[in-house]
Amino acid sequence: MPRPSLPAVLLTSLALAGGAFLGTAQAGGGGGRAPNACRADYVRPSFARLDADLAAARARWAAQNIRAYSYDFSQVAAPVRYPAVRVTVRPGAAPVVAVLPGEVGDPGGQAAGTVEARFAQVAEALASWRTQPCAEVRVTYDRATGVPLTFYGGSGLANIADGFGEWRVTNFTRS
Repeated sequence: MPRPSLPAVLLTSLALAGGAFLGTAQAGGGGGRAPNACRADYVRPSFARLDADLAAARARWAAQNIRAYSYDFSQVAAPVRYPAVRVTVRPGAAPVVAVLPGEVGDPGGQAAGTVEARFAQVAEALASWRTQPCAEVRVTYDRATGVPLTFYGGSGLANIADGFGEWRVTNFTRS
């Protein structure tokens, strides 16, 4: 029996490997679900509501005219948890960040933010997540001051274990 030529062997191998790869991808990566399928319990957030809540919170904040304040900030950018910090804001000065007692490590890049910077982060995240399939976004604001208290952005895609980000503002104090 004659031996097949090298090009024929390579083409056959590529065809078999490609078919196996495509079959797995079409089956949802072997997990039985399409890669962009949302979790069964997923409910898409109302971005119109999130935008309206952001605008209302910004208006409450502006009406307070608070210029000097401090707050504690904690952040997770999965799978990393940054140390909690105390942020102090004074007019005409850059925010001062101090790692809280009992915490270790370097603060995350978002730690040194004013309340206005937190609003900008929320607005940027809403714009980014709005077009994503299975987006999960939750934000809460202080009812009196409008200060953003919690933010969560992540994916409701099935079989996703990380890739989310969240932060929390606590102990807000006017100076």
